[in-house]
Amino acid sequence: MNVTVKLSEELVNEARHRAVARSQSLSQWMADLLRTEIARSHPDRKTLSDRLGDLVTAQRDFELPDRKSEVERPISFP
Repeated sequence: MNVTVKLSEELVNEARHRAVARSQSLSQWMADLLRTEIARSHPDRKTLSDRLGDLVTAQRDFELPDRKSEVERPISFP
């Protein structure tokens, strides 16, 4: 979605420099800034990636196989 925002030239120049320093476009940088601010002001609201990260770091009562480990899987044909 496109949004028009009026900002001073000085502010836009500083924002562009910060975006470039992070290898991001100005739009990406501003979107990240907004996401961070929204998450900070509403800690109970989580993004999908935050929720998935919680699942990864949660206590598990099982181990996930390593991608590099060899696992023998039976093959059956009907």
